[in-house]
Amino acid sequence: MLYPRKAGLNVWLIAASKEGDDLEEALRMNALGHNLTVMASEGEFDERVADLSEDSDALPHLLMYLIRDEAAGVDDWLMKVKSSKRFSHVPVIIFYSEQATFDLARLYSNGAASVIRVPVRFQGLVEVMRVIEAYWFKVALTA
Repeated sequence: MLYPRKAGLNVWLIAASKEGDDLEEALRMNALGHNLTVMASEGEFDERVADLSEDSDALPHLLMYLIRDEAAGVDDWLMKVKSSKRFSHVPVIIFYSEQATFDLARLYSNGAASVIRVPVRFQGLVEVMRVIEAYWFKVALTA
């Protein structure tokens, strides 16, 4: 049975691991009314995008990406996403854990809108999601 699409913004989260599960849970708790799509990898992102037309209502309004311990591919992925006509206007929030190593200036120069460290405690992550809700969902993306 088909259900009508929920009103709200499309938020895509690319994340795997325990931190990814925590991000997803915190988003679901604090992004009420938004359509959350979770993918485990860049490859899954590419597959999903390939299935959507340029004017699809399912395209994301906000992308969130969790850097795993090794951040080697995030620069290339971010450059590819931000250089595409389809996603150049979509804000990308990058999350990272303590173990991740990356070049912060390079992430911003490649188009990251925000780079946020994932808090160790879940309650801290919930607070981060509240701030994202207050700014990205209520101000920046609705203006």
